[in-house]
Amino acid sequence: MIDIACAIASMILLCYSMAVEPGRAECWPGWYLANLRPSGVYTCQRVPGGDPGYDGSGGFPDRTVDMPGEIQGRIYCTGGSHPIVVLAHREADARIVGCAR
Repeated sequence: MIDIACAIASMILLCYSMAVEPGRAECWPGWYLANLRPSGVYTCQRVPGGDPGYDGSGGFPDRTVDMPGEIQGRIYCTGGSHPIVVLAHREADARIVGCAR
């Protein structure tokens, strides 16, 4: 059910991006920027849940919970600029994507 809702949200966001052509975007709270392509297409995924102490790195079994769902969007960079990812100052896990030369 979550995958269907995310697919519908992705289609709406991509249609909106095609009409408005934004030069900047931000993932919602509780989501992070998973990847950004040179074409300006980006993917937001949910922040994994669970205890970070049990991520499998300390010899313990991996007990983290990855929530399903990803939302795709697109930014449009003009005038020779290219898409970049910027870490926001107000939150450590919030990511913003924008254009820079």
